[in-house]
Amino acid sequence: MKNTLLLALAAVATIFTSCSSDIINDNDDSNNGQGKGMTLIANVEQDDTRATFDPSDTFGKWSFAYTDNDKVSVGNDKIDNYYTFTKNGETFSCADALATKQETNWYAYYPGTDIDLTNQDGKADGSAAKLYALAGATTTATTGAEGLTINMKAQAAVLRIVKVDNYGPCDIFLKTANGEYVKGLKAKKNEAGYEVLTSVNKESVFKVANENTAGIYYVIVPAGVKISVYNEHKLIKTTKEAGLSAGKYYTLTSGPTTGTATATLADGTTKTINWKQLWIGGPRIATENVETEMSWIDARKTDDEYVWGKNWRTPSQKDLDIVGADGGTPKHIKVELSTDNGVKHFKYKGIQPGYTSNEMIIPFTKGQNEAGVYWTSSTDGEKNNDGQLTGTSLTITDWYGSGIVNYFSNHSERHILYSVRPVLTIDTVLWGEQYIQ
Repeated sequence: MKNTLLLALAAVATIFTSCSSDIINDNDDSNNGQGKGMTLIANVEQDDTRATFDPSDTFGKWSFAYTDNDKVSVGNDKIDNYYTFTKNGETFSCADALATKQETNWYAYYPGTDIDLTNQDGKADGSAAKLYALAGATTTATTGAEGLTINMKAQAAVLRIVKVDNYGPCDIFLKTANGEYVKGLKAKKNEAGYEVLTSVNKESVFKVANENTAGIYYVIVPAGVKISVYNEHKLIKTTKEAGLSAGKYYTLTSGPTTGTATATLADGTTKTINWKQLWIGGPRIATENVETEMSWIDARKTDDEYVWGKNWRTPSQKDLDIVGADGGTPKHIKVELSTDNGVKHFKYKGIQPGYTSNEMIIPFTKGQNEAGVYWTSSTDGEKNNDGQLTGTSLTITDWYGSGIVNYFSNHSERHILYSVRPVLTIDTVLWGEQYIQ
């Protein structure tokens, strides 16, 4: 599918009461005796253009539209520089644009002839829209006196960077096949395209603070050339020789959302446990429960005293922010009843970009009627009759068959035995570090 931008340039004879000599010069092949000034009418025609590194991820779409004060550079082989057309309302205009005396090919570039790709803000309506490179040319030579029609096509791709946690780095930079750093795009003179500008010194195309910045960011990158994408020196992906397709966007996570970690059991033996992250900024959750139920007292232990050792802990109520303050249907994930080999359980599925292939089974727990009750490590500060703090548990249930509800139960007696589903103690896992010993 293509991302096509149709630009219709109409020459306009602008009447001046003076300065006519400024635009009439028989030795100059850049006006053909026409009035000074042209307007440009731009329309965006595009299909749903979408692609990801993971073809199973089908969330969302990327779209592009001009806004007021956007600029398009237009040139031809009869002039050394470019005319700048600025959008105002429905049209672009340039008071200095001139028709040529001889027929020639015309070329147009958005957002300009030189595009700085470093230090983008990551916003879809910010630098992503402003730096989304387009270029086109007339299909036949013309003076432009009767108007120009230029089909603009995408020259860049979009990376949708999913920063998976609130603590890890997100310093994205690109390397070309020769190992240099991408820093921008430059229009090819009298060609409907751009060349990639590089540097031997590191240039970040996007960088955001480590803390409290989990989320989705959009970054413009070159298309049609082989690039490698890094996050703080950790390689995320390398394209094939042909590079990314222009006009499409690709989802990448700043770190892995699946992996393994070692659990050290009470008898000193070890076990490898799989983990998954199911939503942006969420904990990295074990794919199985602790083998036996335990009290809140034991569930709150940490480091080497914890049932699985220092790599793991019981999640806090804050970790499980998929559950609203008043409980109810979880946000960020989809939960459904599922049956495997005649056994019913809950299935949690990721629904955000980068997570749609992640799912996890949460079983019913002992003594519960089609419900799961799991300890958290949190307390609301209340005390029991003996003056001891009470715990908070998470209950998952099919609410009378009307839909699955998740809610927290406060004041739970600390000695009651409930199931525990641990999460990793590590706040940040980068690519190449997802297998934790």
